[in-house]
Amino acid sequence: MKRKTALALAGVFAMALFAESAPQAFAWGCTAVADDGTYGYSYNYPNRRGARQRAKAECNARTNDTCEIVSCDPNG
Repeated sequence: MKRKTALALAGVFAMALFAESAPQAFAWGCTAVADDGTYGYSYNYPNRRGARQRAKAECNARTNDTCEIVSCDPNG
């Protein structure tokens, strides 16, 4: 569980770095994490739904475990 949390925080940190360069306000970003520590993230999406779908797709492409959204940010 600690690894999952650490990876989620790393993803949030990465999204924060990209958020600084986002040209539009409220560009959504999300992070998805699987039990095995695999993660996926999205940034600069115009809506939350698209950001969630992309983060889960990125995570699912790398693992056979179930990926869950652990964070979403309207400024990601």
